[in-house]
Amino acid sequence: MTCAPECPRCGKSSIVQQGNSRWTCLNCGFSKNLSHHHDHLHDSDEVHQDEGWFSIVILAGILVMVIVYVIDGQNRLQQRRDVSTSATTLEQLNQP
Repeated sequence: MTCAPECPRCGKSSIVQQGNSRWTCLNCGFSKNLSHHHDHLHDSDEVHQDEGWFSIVILAGILVMVIVYVIDGQNRLQQRRDVSTSATTLEQLNQP
């Protein structure tokens, strides 16, 4: 459930939309026509949508970098274990 916006006159959350561009407060009767703001709001929504996609791409890139770093670290750890195991085996073979 979404909350109604606050009325700028009485401060109550009783604003309702009447039509595409008219908003009215059920408490005090304040009314405002936002038709001249419609184009600006639409442009603003497009900007926010573009920022959302940009954020998703940046986060995906960071996630890929972290995954590559973790996998590389695991590979290096496995290589060290392999070298350590072979060194131990060679020492055991050289003992009489």
